[in-house]
Amino acid sequence: MKTENGWLEIPLNLLLAGDYEKVTQFYEALVEQEPDNISFYWYLGLGYLLMKEEDQAQLTWFMVLNEFSEDALEQHTQDLTRILDKEGDRQEAIKNHELAWLIRGHIRELSPTDLNNLLKLIWLDIKLEKPTFSKFDEWNIINLLNQHDVIVSQETLLKTMISVINFPTLEGVGFAKAALKITNNSEKFALKIIESAGKVGFDQGYPIYAVDLTRACLEQDPENLVLLKTLFWFYANAYHFDEALEVAEEFSRKSVSLSTQVFGSFFHLYIYLLRSDWIKVIQESDRYIQLLRELSQRQEIKVEKSFIQDSLIASAQLLIYIRDTAKENRYFNNLIGKLFQDNFRTEYSHITPSYSNSLISSRPLKIGYIGHTFRNHSVGWLSRWLIHYREKDQFQTSIYAMNTHQTDSLRSWFQENVDKFHVMGRDIEETVKQIQADEIDILVDMDSLTLNITCQVMALKPAPIQVTWLGQDASGIPAIDYFIADPYVLPDDAESYYSEKIWRLPQTYLGIDGFEIGVPTLRREDLAIPEDAIIYMNFQGALKRYPDTIRLQFRIVKAVPNSYFLIKGSGDKAVTQHLYQQLAAEADFPLERIRFLERDKTEIEHRANLQLADVVLDTYPYNGATTTLEVLWSGIPLVTKVGQQFAARNSYTFMVNAGISEGIAWTDEEYIEWGIRLGTDENLRKEVSWKLRQSRKTSPLWNGKQFARDMENAYRQMWEIYVRENQS
Repeated sequence: MKTENGWLEIPLNLLLAGDYEKVTQFYEALVEQEPDNISFYWYLGLGYLLMKEEDQAQLTWFMVLNEFSEDALEQHTQDLTRILDKEGDRQEAIKNHELAWLIRGHIRELSPTDLNNLLKLIWLDIKLEKPTFSKFDEWNIINLLNQHDVIVSQETLLKTMISVINFPTLEGVGFAKAALKITNNSEKFALKIIESAGKVGFDQGYPIYAVDLTRACLEQDPENLVLLKTLFWFYANAYHFDEALEVAEEFSRKSVSLSTQVFGSFFHLYIYLLRSDWIKVIQESDRYIQLLRELSQRQEIKVEKSFIQDSLIASAQLLIYIRDTAKENRYFNNLIGKLFQDNFRTEYSHITPSYSNSLISSRPLKIGYIGHTFRNHSVGWLSRWLIHYREKDQFQTSIYAMNTHQTDSLRSWFQENVDKFHVMGRDIEETVKQIQADEIDILVDMDSLTLNITCQVMALKPAPIQVTWLGQDASGIPAIDYFIADPYVLPDDAESYYSEKIWRLPQTYLGIDGFEIGVPTLRREDLAIPEDAIIYMNFQGALKRYPDTIRLQFRIVKAVPNSYFLIKGSGDKAVTQHLYQQLAAEADFPLERIRFLERDKTEIEHRANLQLADVVLDTYPYNGATTTLEVLWSGIPLVTKVGQQFAARNSYTFMVNAGISEGIAWTDEEYIEWGIRLGTDENLRKEVSWKLRQSRKTSPLWNGKQFARDMENAYRQMWEIYVRENQS
């Protein structure tokens, strides 16, 4: 009796047991008994093939096939391939991928244009980690897919497409385009393509390949704002600013709802900031703020689901770069943070906060740190001291490295110096489950608004206590309990306009042991600057170059004879130079006293070359943070203007904690006065430099060990509060 698979009942049992030799013997006997039953030869040859006796299998099949006329041959070949196909599926289902691959290779020889088989064979190639994309041409895959009458399994097509496009190749883009044309569910296919594009574009560092995949989807659905938004981020990530702006323009033209108009303005402003195109930043910022105000006045705000995940939380982020109105900025962030969390939790309603953590206040605590910067990055360099000096017997430490597969020396250091190091991808649910499985007591967010995936995890509150520290200003997500600060970095009344509780450490919200410094690669003579000249320097990134502050800086340098202004940092080189040249012309400042420096190859080289500067002029409304610490560690005087928001008070708190007040300004006039005074008074510069060098011995800013104790005391107090409030 035949089974559903075509095998006789007895050999099916042998087949399931993997006893292929007895299967073969069984059919050898049947062939002898019934030599005219053609199907027995097909199964006999398959038995040989399962034993990996390929030559014997082919001999068995072709000995029979050669007996048929051309008309009959096609039908019998189809019968044989149908049998092989079923067994190939069965082997794949039980994860015998090598045998499935072997079977499908023989089907291809019998029927080289069987598209479903070719797709399955490609999938198996990739599964077995031996993909050869030259086979696409050899097997004529794309042309077969593009035939108008092609019939293909949608499941097989989707499965194979996902595997193929995970590799950044031209074949992947061609496959995606062809699949979208023949699928009966283009929305589902496009979603999978964009998911893969995100992994390859962001995680693996191939944003232009991700652009090509996204454009393939847009060819089928050109009005889709989600695809345009995705395309924008890929271009921005690749620093293709002109193309990103074109997409932002198209997005804005097609935006109807208020929320998408906000995103359109955000996209424009973001690129202008990255380019350091501050003339356009100022022009766009008025529209941006007005749209945010309109959004805040709506009784009910509808945001499309696809925008909630990756764009909504960042939509008010840029305010801190363009103005120092702390209360209104925080109002917008809190509003957006709550809207984001409410909508995101609705989407992930199957995940509800539940904790099995033991409510004992005195036990060792499990601390988790989550972020994308546990590598050669400012947050990585600064946070390592807390990890280095942690009390290992009292605090078990886990790191959740988000959305990054980048490996470098600092990443390796983190991996070796924590109890658990998890590399997490873009799967939010997986990350939440891992944090809950680790029973983290306090989860510390190191990203704030700088990575949407981290925000998504924090919104689902996988740990009973959640804290934001170091990465940026607070996110405004209600699920975050505390924001780490100190007595200086936030004004006294800050808690009245933060959704998070402000937890002020006793001295400084950050303490480190210092920085590694290399050998200088740049000297005054390389820049045609006299030895007796005064050098002012600003080396902040593009996002921080606020024109009004640059105007103050020009007034300072212009007032100091024999002085020069060095500018270094990120941004479009031509746009940056145009900005400074335009502002210099306004100030009647001679261009020959400006030097634009290339970015240094390494961080230790960058820090060594800071020694060129006599005075560093800080930015406002977004101060330096890591850069300020590097300047102070190098013993160089700094001039900063103190504002109201967190971003405008970083340099202030660091200078106070380094024991100096010289250079701290509360008004534009004081900023100019300090800049001129430090430039003209050599003794004052020496005094400040001496104080800074002495501070290395006594300052809380340069005491990573003491800072670790302060931070861990805060963790312990947070936990005690939680236990007290949750014990029955």
